[in-house]
Amino acid sequence: MRSGFSIIRNGDTLGYPYLESLQSLAPLVDEIVVAHGDSSDSTLQSLEHLKSRLSCPLKILNSPWDPQNLKGGLELSRQTNIALEKCQNDICLYIQGDEVFSDSNTQQILQDLDRFEAEQDLDALAFSWVHFYGSYETEVRSAKWYRREIRAIKKSRNLKSYGDAQGFRTWNPHSQKWTKPRAALSRGQVFHYGWVRTPQAMAAKASDFDRLWHEGKSPFDRNPNSIFSDQFGIRKFKGKHPSVMKDRIQSAFLSQKPLHELSNPPKNLKFLRLATSEILESAFDYRPGEFKNYSSLKRF
Repeated sequence: MRSGFSIIRNGDTLGYPYLESLQSLAPLVDEIVVAHGDSSDSTLQSLEHLKSRLSCPLKILNSPWDPQNLKGGLELSRQTNIALEKCQNDICLYIQGDEVFSDSNTQQILQDLDRFEAEQDLDALAFSWVHFYGSYETEVRSAKWYRREIRAIKKSRNLKSYGDAQGFRTWNPHSQKWTKPRAALSRGQVFHYGWVRTPQAMAAKASDFDRLWHEGKSPFDRNPNSIFSDQFGIRKFKGKHPSVMKDRIQSAFLSQKPLHELSNPPKNLKFLRLATSEILESAFDYRPGEFKNYSSLKRF
């Protein structure tokens, strides 16, 4: 038995594909727990409507966000831990509101979860990432964008959502430090759609998140006309989107940024470093200076 968990607040207004996220999670788990914040839009009604469409029970927690917890993105991990605490099973899969599990190899993911559960030396299971940027037809791959992250954990190992909810750690009372988990790499993929929205929704989402890091203030210019900047590593996506994204992609906004408007970053020292990193990764599967939310990574 496995549990899935997530958090969401104002998902409809901010353009999150959170309903698709939960639909992609359902075939992998036996229950889903969602910590729903104090949304001012139709997000709660959308979640209630989703209940009858899922293949597993959906439990919606009423969890208002703390208006004082506005630094370092810590409210995100607090809310994530609220959802995790209510999960009934030891194997718990996490999904954020702009992420969708690939359904092209669901059986392999299920097999990886079985093996992860059986191997006692493992604390967590990581997945590979596909980041979309500007449109559903353009992805970005570079050392600037993380390529692997933990999305399944063993609750019995006392793992908690850490920092801004990107990873999970265990608190060590002896060393007074957070310890990274021992992980394996699943053959599954997570598709990240956080940077595929209308420029207006993208700017609103960015400003909303700025306030979680900077004590309620948004110190950056979030002009919709300049929200999408040139990126190193932009390329045409040649894979297949998860089936749950079909309707959203077909009704996608017309102002998506084409490939040629996103793939011409300045040729400076930063560009050279990213290009060098890509060469090393292609040749040796190695990223210099890569940040990892795990202490070790075993390949399945």
